[in-house]
Amino acid sequence: MVQSPSTPKANSRRIQQWLSAALFLSLAVPLQAQEAHSFGIAGAATAAPMEIYGFYWNPALLAVPGGNNLWSVAAGGSFFDTSNTGSPILRFTPENAALSAQDPVQRYQQYLGSFAVKYSNATGGVIYNQELKSTESQGALAFFNGRNQGTIPVSQAYNLDFQETRQQISDLILSYGTPLPIGNFPFLAVGGSLKYHDGIQYQQTVLSGVYQQGSTAAGYQYTKTTSNSGLGLSFDGGFLVKINDTLSAGMMFVNLQSNFNWQAKQQTFVLDPSTGAETPVGLPVDVTVPANFPSATKLGLTACPPEKNIALEGEVSWTQGQVNWRGGVERWYPENHLVVRLGTFNDRVSNSQLWTFGAGFQLPAFNIDAAFVTRSLPAVQDSISFGAALDAECRF
Repeated sequence: MVQSPSTPKANSRRIQQWLSAALFLSLAVPLQAQEAHSFGIAGAATAAPMEIYGFYWNPALLAVPGGNNLWSVAAGGSFFDTSNTGSPILRFTPENAALSAQDPVQRYQQYLGSFAVKYSNATGGVIYNQELKSTESQGALAFFNGRNQGTIPVSQAYNLDFQETRQQISDLILSYGTPLPIGNFPFLAVGGSLKYHDGIQYQQTVLSGVYQQGSTAAGYQYTKTTSNSGLGLSFDGGFLVKINDTLSAGMMFVNLQSNFNWQAKQQTFVLDPSTGAETPVGLPVDVTVPANFPSATKLGLTACPPEKNIALEGEVSWTQGQVNWRGGVERWYPENHLVVRLGTFNDRVSNSQLWTFGAGFQLPAFNIDAAFVTRSLPAVQDSISFGAALDAECRF
């Protein structure tokens, strides 16, 4: 339950703040990939040969027979950074964002890491997720820049719209997949995952309204919410069917049921009429921030022509009224123990088509993979979005 002041005006302001925060938390994630295999095929992994990483992408994949190894251990990590300013993300600064004239400016940044242990068709793993989601109007950029420089013009009015959320969450995931002897399909499997979410850190700043230099009337709302405690559970379910010797299809239901809340402190601030300096108002208020993970449905197809050492992967997903398409291709060179990957997807933040590239070295008991994502080649440093991933797996 959210605790708030009892006055109607305060209640109205609090409702407005929570609606704004809920909308911001529900922004679509541009790329979810915590290891290089999925990163290299742009996350089109619902029906791809993901092996141990099926516990994250589709638990039904864990039931696919593979080799003579009962045990496997894997770890991976990735980062991804993107914005809608049209300028190189590796040189992103508030000053460059202001020069872009984009309104509002959006930025998304994510660090993901994973560790998993697989035995037969069951996998247990931990996913670490660190995110930054930011959206700010040109008025907010100008206000903060002017305040930092001590150059807020007299009687200047700023239309403020600033929302920034930083959070760190660790997920413990238990997954299992099993074949189903149903119908005339060569192979049919179902799987499920239980996800326990442990919130590590949460920081959200929300500033909206109008700041008028020199005016003592507060036409804005300014709050900061912080937490070191969040708990929740979510459930996933998936299917995989081998239609024929070439074509496989997978369906994944992400967050069929989700319940996650932050136990937080919220502090209200006022801005100095002359300098814009921040001053807290009263004591922080205990609040509960509901942050359930959005549900999604994914449908994936993978074509593996016999004896061609190639896989073509495609995926479409539906979440929060949005449709997302992803595609990838993998090519194996068994004689050299190599695999190369290529993928593409449309990034919702930068509104551009991005390309992923990956490669791996594979042995019967070990593999290591790397991948990166960009829009600009060969001038990667000029890309408006950039990311990279690395993972390794041992089988025994």
